[in-house]
Amino acid sequence: MRHLFIINPKSGKGNRPNEIAEEIHALMQSRPDSYDIRVTERAGHGRELAAAAAQSSEEPLRIYAFGGDGTLNEVVNGGAGYPHVAVTVVPTGSGNDFLKIFTTGRERFSNLAALVEGHTAAFDLIECNGRLALNIASVGLDARVGVGMAAYKNLPLVSGSMAYVISLVENVVRGIAEQYTVTVDGETVRGDFTLLAVCNGRYYGGGFCPVPDAMPDDGMLDFVLVKKVSRIRVAQLVRQYANGYGRHYPGLIRIQRGREMRVQCEHTMTAQLDGEELRSDLLSIRLSAKKLNFIYPDGAGWSVGKIPL
Repeated sequence: MRHLFIINPKSGKGNRPNEIAEEIHALMQSRPDSYDIRVTERAGHGRELAAAAAQSSEEPLRIYAFGGDGTLNEVVNGGAGYPHVAVTVVPTGSGNDFLKIFTTGRERFSNLAALVEGHTAAFDLIECNGRLALNIASVGLDARVGVGMAAYKNLPLVSGSMAYVISLVENVVRGIAEQYTVTVDGETVRGDFTLLAVCNGRYYGGGFCPVPDAMPDDGMLDFVLVKKVSRIRVAQLVRQYANGYGRHYPGLIRIQRGREMRVQCEHTMTAQLDGEELRSDLLSIRLSAKKLNFIYPDGAGWSVGKIPL
């Protein structure tokens, strides 16, 4: 078995590659498996490293992404679809929203030894315009807010929550809704929507949980369509949406399970895939035919917790 450790030195407030490498060497020197440590040098480098490793050998390969959701997304896009490749994340980023799906044992993802000895499960993926997402894809207000946060969160004295508030205010002023033509599993509706989301995981945006019972391995996606709301009501609705109470507002929020969604707009939309920006006037989103072998430590599980009533 081979192991590839990919470290994003800019994740969160900045990883320390040398210290991480020392921990890896100390763990792996007594094991018979071969391993390599790589540090990403630019955006997209994690995907390139994962893809090159997956293609270079047919022996079992485990890839560990040291970073946040963005680093995990890159490694997923490089390693998905290969039956001999398994992927996981060591949470050193500022978000790590995907791991919040683990209702038990989530803290063990920080235990590298537990991960190296971990189990694997075949997880579903979201495909959008040829790119893959493991967690959640969305377009509309929340995507614009999430993408906008990046411009603020690394500023001195600006916390992640403060960056969110600044970006939210900025984008609410710009406009609450846009007109989309949306087709879900063959059913088409045209109208003004505040946001549209496709969920394979449960959490994104630092704490939004629109579908608390989403499962990453059930062969289905959860689609969320939020109609236009007024600026006065948006704060209340966003809070309810974030806390998983969307089903309490059937006239405004539509949640359904399915496999495919198509979104068209008369101008370029801002979308996000696991926090990574995508801009287009047409989004073709579907359950991916590819699967991802995801590594999780012993004691971690993703069973559904208490669902909001």
